[in-house]
Amino acid sequence: MLIGVIIPMPKKFETIIYLEFLDHSSTSNLWQSEEEFNQDCEIELCKAIGFLEKEDNLAFYVSTMKSRGEKGSGHVILKSACTYIKKIPQKTFFKSIEHVNKGVLIDTPLNI
Repeated sequence: MLIGVIIPMPKKFETIIYLEFLDHSSTSNLWQSEEEFNQDCEIELCKAIGFLEKEDNLAFYVSTMKSRGEKGSGHVILKSACTYIKKIPQKTFFKSIEHVNKGVLIDTPLNI
């Protein structure tokens, strides 16, 4: 067994995206007076940053977490709601680093 050996895995390209967008909202499912309704109906400016998984003519598909085979915290953000879009140029990074430490295989992108 190898101890303290770092094995670089194949490189992969990722695109990071920063979005500012007007959020869609829903009000209470209760009956409301006109005044309560008007107070609850506000358009919020939101911000998101993450991995651009894909995009089409209608939306950006963004995740904020990744593991070996899964994605977490996924969001679909309509392009028509975006007020600002910044794609950060693709950077090369190690897909993962397999590190054997005291007989335990660790999968991490960090330098150990």
